[in-house]
Amino acid sequence: MNDIAHNAFAFIIGLGFLIFIHEAGHFLVAKLFGVRVLVFSFGFGKRLFGFHHGDTDYRVSIFPLGGYVRMAGDTPEESVAGSPDEFLSKPKWQRFLILFAGPAMNIVIAIGFVAALAMVGHEEYDISPVIKSVTAGMPAAKAGLRPGDRIVEINGEEMKAYDDVRLTFSMNAGTPLRVTYLRNGVRYTTTFTPVHAEAEYGPIGRAGVTYGLDPIVNRVEPGSVAQKAGLQPGDRILSANGKPVESMEDFAKIAGDEAQVKKPVSVVVARGTQNLNVTLAPPADVRDATRGVVPPTTYFKLSLFPALRYSVQENWKMLDLAMTAISRMVRGRASVKELSGPFSIAKISGDMLRRGPLEFLGLLAMISLQLGVMNLLPIPVLDGGHIMILVIEGIARRDLSLRVKERIQQLGFAVLATLMIVVLYNDVITNFMRMRNG
Repeated sequence: MNDIAHNAFAFIIGLGFLIFIHEAGHFLVAKLFGVRVLVFSFGFGKRLFGFHHGDTDYRVSIFPLGGYVRMAGDTPEESVAGSPDEFLSKPKWQRFLILFAGPAMNIVIAIGFVAALAMVGHEEYDISPVIKSVTAGMPAAKAGLRPGDRIVEINGEEMKAYDDVRLTFSMNAGTPLRVTYLRNGVRYTTTFTPVHAEAEYGPIGRAGVTYGLDPIVNRVEPGSVAQKAGLQPGDRILSANGKPVESMEDFAKIAGDEAQVKKPVSVVVARGTQNLNVTLAPPADVRDATRGVVPPTTYFKLSLFPALRYSVQENWKMLDLAMTAISRMVRGRASVKELSGPFSIAKISGDMLRRGPLEFLGLLAMISLQLGVMNLLPIPVLDGGHIMILVIEGIARRDLSLRVKERIQQLGFAVLATLMIVVLYNDVITNFMRMRNG
């Protein structure tokens, strides 16, 4: 399967599933309150096949991207309540819950997927937020940061790991950040602004710092040349072929170099108070750049309730980042170019599916959370826009006129359509340029 077909397949099954779950939320709560559901469709467009049960046509439609629910009396034109089983005949609180159920299902799915991943468990690299190198002329260098500095806070938010720092920098291009770091045990604070840069999946912010795995042997793979050479957990690699090693990436670059990978590598390691000289033979697999040395890792696995608590915390963190991104665009500090369009999402989906089902599930959790939250925004056409109208009518204690509702829907559609066109245009242009440049 070529890359484009693979990406399209991952995009369709991923986003299609999440939208279908969203619509299933509306459907289930509508049924719970006795609303007559006319159509529950998997996919859009022409009906392919299905069956009728009661008043509902359960169908599969030609375009498999998501689905939709059509309830009796759920359009602005039907502003006057008809029979008791129509949407508009139900009390406002029931209509509110029906509308809220779709985004709520996406949020529940996000929490469930992240909790499931935590319960399955995984091994992850243990990368501390200690700077390995600083690029001259970049914001971090201008602010005085140096290799060895440990970033502990950004804008008052604790940075526990490298991923926290990387994500914060990448999400805040053009935004001044107050960075607190430790140098030789002394706490310092500086301010700098990450610059805009183009990455594999779109524009991000860069500060000009790199991190790396400490060159410490966590364990050695059974039967590897590292095991045969006598390397032990806790050994710290000081040099390879006479070149200093500051990180595991340095070691992998030297030992896995195309010209060197088929030759022995002379390594100096610190073990306790001793420095030992060790020779690592060529690996059986030339792709084994570290010759069987496994860098520092942490095995992460939780039981049910701790996993759920962890999932809520992680999803809240992602929600906070999403709200920060929206706020930056509203204030003019970010561009709509930072929004991912269908081609970019398809590429990311394909890449995650290639890495494995767990990575793909993690991506779906993130997208599901964003779908849920975005649909709750008070934008006409979206669920949040309908909820906003219900709230206004509840406060005013009277229904808005059909004319007002139509104008609101038309405005919302125009805004949303314009945004989609801009995002799609940027997405097409960006991906075209990437393909042209290889």
